[in-house]
Amino acid sequence: MKKILGIFTNPWFIGILGFLAVVALIWYLGPLISVAGQSPLGSDLGRIITIMTVGSGLVLYQLVTYIQTLRSNRNMLADLAGQAGAAGGGQAAAAADDQKIQAQRKKEEEAASGEEIATLKQGLDEALVVLKKAKLGGQAGRRQNLYQLPWYIIIGPPGSGKTTALINSGLRFPLGAGKVRGVGGTRNCDWWFTDEAVLLDTAGRYTTQDSHEEVDRAAWRGFLDLLKKHRKRRPINGAFVAISLADLLRQSDEERTAQAIAIKQRVQELHEHFGIRFPIYVLFTKVDLIAGFIEFFSDLGQEERAQVWGATFPMDEPSDPQGVVEHVAAEFELLERRLNDRMVQRLQEERDPQRRDLIYTFPQQFGALKLLADQFLKEVFRPSRYEERVLLRGMYFTSGTQEGTPIDRLMSALTSTFGLHRQSLGAFSGKGRSYFITRLLRDVVFPEAEIAGTNLRVERWRAWIQRGAYLAALLITVIAAALWLTSYARNEMYVRAVEKQRLEVVKQIQALSPDQTDPSAALPLLNAARAIPGSYGERDAGAPWLMGFGLYQGDKLGGEAKAIYQRLLLQALLPRIILRLEERLRQTTDNPGALYDTLKIYLMMDNQERFDAKAFKAWQEQDWQANLPRSITREQREQLSAHLDALLAQAPLQLPIALDNTLIQNTRALLNQVPLSQRIYERIKQNQRTAGAPPDIGLTVAAGPDTPRVFDRKSGQPLNVGIPGLYTYNGYYQFFSMKAPSWWDNWPMKAGFWERRRRFPAA
Repeated sequence: MKKILGIFTNPWFIGILGFLAVVALIWYLGPLISVAGQSPLGSDLGRIITIMTVGSGLVLYQLVTYIQTLRSNRNMLADLAGQAGAAGGGQAAAAADDQKIQAQRKKEEEAASGEEIATLKQGLDEALVVLKKAKLGGQAGRRQNLYQLPWYIIIGPPGSGKTTALINSGLRFPLGAGKVRGVGGTRNCDWWFTDEAVLLDTAGRYTTQDSHEEVDRAAWRGFLDLLKKHRKRRPINGAFVAISLADLLRQSDEERTAQAIAIKQRVQELHEHFGIRFPIYVLFTKVDLIAGFIEFFSDLGQEERAQVWGATFPMDEPSDPQGVVEHVAAEFELLERRLNDRMVQRLQEERDPQRRDLIYTFPQQFGALKLLADQFLKEVFRPSRYEERVLLRGMYFTSGTQEGTPIDRLMSALTSTFGLHRQSLGAFSGKGRSYFITRLLRDVVFPEAEIAGTNLRVERWRAWIQRGAYLAALLITVIAAALWLTSYARNEMYVRAVEKQRLEVVKQIQALSPDQTDPSAALPLLNAARAIPGSYGERDAGAPWLMGFGLYQGDKLGGEAKAIYQRLLLQALLPRIILRLEERLRQTTDNPGALYDTLKIYLMMDNQERFDAKAFKAWQEQDWQANLPRSITREQREQLSAHLDALLAQAPLQLPIALDNTLIQNTRALLNQVPLSQRIYERIKQNQRTAGAPPDIGLTVAAGPDTPRVFDRKSGQPLNVGIPGLYTYNGYYQFFSMKAPSWWDNWPMKAGFWERRRRFPAA
């Protein structure tokens, strides 16, 4: 059952399940998402590409995380190896400039045997090889690297039983105790690699720093630097303070105070160096040296010995000036009361009188420690406004093995008071057993691994990055919202403007007379249609960026507005042009050249191959220039020209009305009465100025600008008006003779052209 539950709680399983959920959302809900009328996930290919993109991003993230984890783990192992290489050879962190420390380190190096150093190095190398392949923290198939496990540091005076407690803790050491112990050197640090945590058993001299103060302090700080280097956010998850009850009982008040101050300094250094607040667990070790302990608990089996004996304090509240250390005395009384409750049963079970005496006095022996332990812990952990406030989580009593002679404080007090002879208790002999360690670590300490804070400096840096990311996201959101709101407002105004112009166009259409031939009558309608926002007049403007962001309506409304304008050109302007051409065909019967040009323009509108936009525009503008009323302003003429350009851009033109075949036949019949040569001559004469004929030759040009002072024309005409350039020498040879062949385009006359050629061969 536990394995099955482990599978469902495995991060990989949860990640795959989450990915499949995202895939389902993309596949089934993706087609429902629409942006600006477009559905990017509407096609199977679009959804497949999106799913592959999301999957690739997740795989890349996991790969980068895995590589970073391996790199951190490898760097940590390399530093461990480097530290072991220096094991037994002194502390590399000692100050190089201090000659006294250098001499001390050299003395230690000479004292250490080469064989011991080689053994330590060989053992570490073997341990590192196994560590690289070890499967630590392997619950439900999860593999954790070295630095990912929770790390705990153990401090305490020399001989406080730290290592003994770990050896008998009941934890699983994948590398075996022989390979792990002494990894950092017995005078430095023991690294204990378990399935559930990494335990750092520091040398007792690191705590007291009473042997070689400068060397110990430098080595201690170098050790802390190593932890902080590879675990910047959370160098440790907690700390154990191991205190030997035997030492507390034997020490004088001055010695206990000095030891408490040393432990307090180490705890403060951990806080200051790491910059985090972490839980601290006080372990009172060697509790078996209290007289009666072995006899009192001798009935416990293995499972019962694994339970926790001690007190877990409530979480420390910064508002409490006394701190949780004030609970020590009360918790001691509760533990003593529990021992008294159990004592009756143990007395009934025990038959040996001497052992019964020890069992009977054990609760009193334990209670006698209350004042001593309370004073000691308050000395170490009482809050102060001048120091970092520590997070004391509890005090616990353990026994790793049973060695030495028990201490009977009651008998010691009686003998010293009444001068009685003291009978010494015998030293324990037999196989030692661990008491009250295993479940303390597994059930109390390790589950609280996340209580520890993180490095404030690193967290501030990360917090600023997060704040920056949040601020950037907020700014992006605000800017995007502002842009979307602006775009929405502008598009709404645009829609209203289009609707307003549409109503104006409808109004102009209703006011337009269908039989008018004056193009200026259609000018207000065409101007209104062209002025619709997004219409033909803004065809090259593009979408304003403040109207974009998926909300732009110009592509829809603007396209329709262009289509409306172009239809109006065909339905309102072009019919007037056709009617005007027909009117000219009926009016210019006395001018064969002009009549021919008009017929040509009239016919080319229905002939895609012959249509000449430039000629069409030139004739139309010439006609407007000559025949439009003088009330038509220059601006209106320019507007008509712009509408004409828009009309010609639609070529070939779709005529809204059919050409008048009767008029065409009558015009051709009229033109056929005039010789071809005469028609060509009339056309050249009529279009000489626009076709590039030489300028007119007047008397002022030939005789100079002062000629009017001497001569005067009988007709009263000015002297600068003379002979048309067409009738000059240059006019004939450089214009007429060269241009005449190009005017033989008799296609408007169709078959009649060849008939006229036979009738007038000289032409």
